[in-house]
Amino acid sequence: MFLASQKVYVVNSPALVSQINRRQKVIDSNPPFLAVVHGKLFGFRDHDMAELMRTTTESGTLRRDSKVLEHTLLERGMAPLNEIFTRVMSGVADRLGTMAREGSITISLEAWLREIFTLSTADGVIGSQNPFTCDPNLLDTFWRFENGIKGLTMSLFPSLRAAGPSRARQRLVQAFTEFFQDDPTANGEICDFLRQVAGVARRYNRDVEYLARYFFAIFCAFLINTVPVTFWTIGHIVENPELLARIRAELAEVVGPMAEAEAGEPRHSFDVTAIRERCPLLMSTFNEVLRYVGASTSTLIVHEDVYIDEQYLLTKGALVQISATAIHSDPDVWGPNAADFDPERFLKPSKVHPSANRTFGGGSTLCPGRHLAADEILVFTAMFLHTFDVEFTAETPRLPRRDDTDMLSITKPTEDLMLRLSRRRATEKAS
Repeated sequence: MFLASQKVYVVNSPALVSQINRRQKVIDSNPPFLAVVHGKLFGFRDHDMAELMRTTTESGTLRRDSKVLEHTLLERGMAPLNEIFTRVMSGVADRLGTMAREGSITISLEAWLREIFTLSTADGVIGSQNPFTCDPNLLDTFWRFENGIKGLTMSLFPSLRAAGPSRARQRLVQAFTEFFQDDPTANGEICDFLRQVAGVARRYNRDVEYLARYFFAIFCAFLINTVPVTFWTIGHIVENPELLARIRAELAEVVGPMAEAEAGEPRHSFDVTAIRERCPLLMSTFNEVLRYVGASTSTLIVHEDVYIDEQYLLTKGALVQISATAIHSDPDVWGPNAADFDPERFLKPSKVHPSANRTFGGGSTLCPGRHLAADEILVFTAMFLHTFDVEFTAETPRLPRRDDTDMLSITKPTEDLMLRLSRRRATEKAS
């Protein structure tokens, strides 16, 4: 197909996607990704964009060295990943414990998740004196920016058509710039991951504003998919009482006691490895959520003529688009019930091609933060279901529909979900 004069190949076959993933130097995601994400979304300056775009697939360049380091440091088992996960989830646990001690409460699930994850991530990744601590209004500013991602990246004149999100971005960049003026990477609170990626930027003579936009982009990446996936995971489980009971039974076998707290109350430990290995229904539900709401589209550019599957010629200069929505909803891939949410889908032996799972991308578009996001969602869900009894309310008696008009990465709900929470009797002495 052609968009104006640009040739575009749309690939919906997992087998062909797998072949594209293996040709990263010839079929490259970096130029389109940088143009849209760094250029349009985060507004990097022209000279920074020029440096990022310089030979993106070769070592010894800013983009390549930054990307390799991001993937290396956030690989499963690496100390920087474990540090972020531990610090963020410690903040989450403290906030859940405080809420549990307050008794019954009604929450707007999406808004509540936005607050708890934003503040816990800011504390865990940046430190206690982060921009969101210094200015509590930045919480709403951040999510106003996030709600405008579509307008910022797809409008011809984003400063006019997405004026609100554009102003929110400028306020966030200003806050991050002010924070980094005093070089917080020199103190002990900022996480090692940010410290190391900042070192790469400085090696290429990037200044404070570059670091501010880069760290703002990383912070955004840590949040914008975690919150909606957590929303849908909790929503689908709570909506189905039988599913909820079965998952709680799984969790009862892996949630362990910890030493007595200072106040004499027992605490509980949530081991993500145990959850992954011994909670198959929770894992299946989580993977089904990723399939059901994953809506990203990967765009790549062809640097030289190349054959795929020995029969499809992709010509130099063309774009390749891979739609997660198309693959995730294809009955030829997932069976006749592809349009349905089936929490047991991933319990069954499957012949589905590995490249059919596109929520976190693949090949050169693979998300470096996928392990962190998945582990945070799984442990948060376990904490939440173990701590609270949950009821739907009269305001929103059922799970909202997916908003299929806003599908840039994870499909959002059409409205928030009001839930009534009360502390479970089994955890009334837990914190």
